[in-house]
Amino acid sequence: MPTFRLSSVYTLMAFICIFAAGSYYTHLSIEARSKEQQRSMEEVVSTQASAIERHLTHSLSSTYILAQEVRRSNGQLNNFDSFAKDVMQTIGGVSSLQLAPNGITQQIYPLEGNEKGIGHNLLLSDTRSKEAWQAIDNKTLTLAGPFMLVQGRMGILARNPVFLENNGKPYFWGFATALLYLEDLLSFTEIDQLNRKDYAFELSRLHPDTNQLDIFARSSKALTEQQVRKVIRVHNGEWFLAMDRPIDFTFQIMVGILLSLLTASLFSLLLRRILLEPERLRALIKIQTSRLEQLAFFDELTGLANRRFLTEQLDHAILNIRRGGGGLALLYLDLDNFKRINDSTGHHDGDLLLIEVAQRLKATVRECDIVGRLGGDEFAVVLMHIESVEHARLVAEKIIANIGMPVQLAQNEAIVGTSIGITLAPEDGTSSGELLRNADLAMYESKRAGRNQLSFYNIAMQERALYSIRLEEQLRQALVREEFALVFQPIVSLSNGLNEKFEALLRWHQPERGLQHPASFIKIAEQTGLIVPIGYWVIEAACAFIQQQIQAKQTIKPVAVNLSVCQLREPEFANRVETLLTRLQIAPSLLELEITESMLMENVDLAMILIADLRHLGIKVSIDDFGTGYSSLAQLRLVPVDILKIDRSFIINLETSLIDRQMVEAMTVMVHKLGLKVVAEGIETVEQLRFLKNIGCDYGQGFLLATPLVPELALQYQGFADLAPSEHASNDKSLKIAASN
Repeated sequence: MPTFRLSSVYTLMAFICIFAAGSYYTHLSIEARSKEQQRSMEEVVSTQASAIERHLTHSLSSTYILAQEVRRSNGQLNNFDSFAKDVMQTIGGVSSLQLAPNGITQQIYPLEGNEKGIGHNLLLSDTRSKEAWQAIDNKTLTLAGPFMLVQGRMGILARNPVFLENNGKPYFWGFATALLYLEDLLSFTEIDQLNRKDYAFELSRLHPDTNQLDIFARSSKALTEQQVRKVIRVHNGEWFLAMDRPIDFTFQIMVGILLSLLTASLFSLLLRRILLEPERLRALIKIQTSRLEQLAFFDELTGLANRRFLTEQLDHAILNIRRGGGGLALLYLDLDNFKRINDSTGHHDGDLLLIEVAQRLKATVRECDIVGRLGGDEFAVVLMHIESVEHARLVAEKIIANIGMPVQLAQNEAIVGTSIGITLAPEDGTSSGELLRNADLAMYESKRAGRNQLSFYNIAMQERALYSIRLEEQLRQALVREEFALVFQPIVSLSNGLNEKFEALLRWHQPERGLQHPASFIKIAEQTGLIVPIGYWVIEAACAFIQQQIQAKQTIKPVAVNLSVCQLREPEFANRVETLLTRLQIAPSLLELEITESMLMENVDLAMILIADLRHLGIKVSIDDFGTGYSSLAQLRLVPVDILKIDRSFIINLETSLIDRQMVEAMTVMVHKLGLKVVAEGIETVEQLRFLKNIGCDYGQGFLLATPLVPELALQYQGFADLAPSEHASNDKSLKIAASN
């Protein structure tokens, strides 16, 4: 059979099956909903029938109370009105109460509107005398009605016979009668509310005379065959409550049929498409496979070779060199300050910049060379068949020049540089992994050398990398083995020579190399993130020194601790410091944290948030190495710090440099204008000290005043005697405790 006819048969069969299944499901859904409606209706009718029966029984209890009072008063109920009023208010639901001695109504409450009932003989003149005689015969309460009353309302009359005793024999005294309006009885149910919600109802009974169904209350909506009927038990009879809520399933049926048609049509069309177009599907798979291969080997943004493909091509090129000779160079490129542009102008502009860099790289090298994007803002160029090292240098310089030209972005013009690391094969390595590692090391050497330049790999770079790895591991072990220690350099008041506070300085007792200063390991600690746990250890050790001062019962000197830029980025830093101070019971004012000016300028917003959090805790904050960064006094005016420390580079040449003296004096005056204190670092000569004191510098720190001291000596240090007032200097030489210690 031809493919076209076969697909048509399959399509028609699928349409019929799915349409039939959908229609059957629609039928089951409607049937289930109908049954659920029936169950819900049974609960509603049962609830309303119980409410009518319960309220009717409750209301008619008033006749028993009235009959009991007649028996108690031996038929002489003189206070009928007040008694009846109390009963009606207590029981509720009754329109009037009556007393009919010998069956003749003589007392009614309330009388107003019921005057015609006085003198009415319930046993003779009442059309419902049958129920009255039945009550006497059975000595039980009977109901008459519901029927239309002379008042024009549908009512129910309850007659409770009262029997008294005469010489021990009971005799019929009369009736205790209650009148209930039907609408009042129904008001105690939810039938009216249900009627407004499209429920239909019908109250009926079998008429006592005709034994025919007598409907005495009904809704405006007619009942359907889905009605639910419940029996209400009443005195001397039964009532019937029937209710339903008609639901038209036409809409659901139409929706079900339409959905079945739509589903069957869509599935049939899909089946037909699958049957008739296998070749199209195979072609589509082929296209997608080709696209996946493209994604697997090329960077989606720039179209350059990705890391995987570049690595494979590099390995292949190395293999060819080993077989036939020759050489190649691998250039590892990283864009300088790309993150700043990406963050300031947006990722869209960052993508445009990367695309432009890729195009410039391809335009700079030959067709036979390989250009790839390794990820982020890192690129690699493989220069095939290079003739000399100078050839690689010239190409790298040309790349630096081309990338350094302005780039027009969506809204802005950007200028970026690139740092390049160069390694050669087979001289520097014989595998892609080895060459990529070497080129990466050389690239970081370019970064360290000032960026936007090139560096060739050499063995010293690898040795430095290995040293960094070993140093990182030793730093980790140092934390575990508690090899770190603090020394404390006094910060002296230049007005009186007294020691005002200490700066905590980190030392590392390295088992192999001896005592190490921070300059030998801090950079590695920051690069690896170890500076964060080390920084918390320094703060805790500084607090321990404050505790030593407290235990020594000396005047407690605050301790300043240097922060790293990594700690600045810690979101929970302020909270952890607060927890530490609370645990050690150290007043926050005794701890001072120093942030370098370069750290401040690197991320002013982040620094200001951290400074605000620390000052909120009561911790003082100072700016260290002031004058070495790029901040202005206008910026400093907005930063809530307490102290500025002038960098030692301005102090060291005070004796010989007029410019340095003028700058230090200007900085001191302007910082004082901001309401801040000034600390001069690196004081090493008496001339420097005198100059700083004369210009009003507040505090000094340096080897002239005191070298960093171990905790035991720091506890004894009180100040620098040469700065003490003249009248005390000769008598208090103990102020200076061997600054050389």
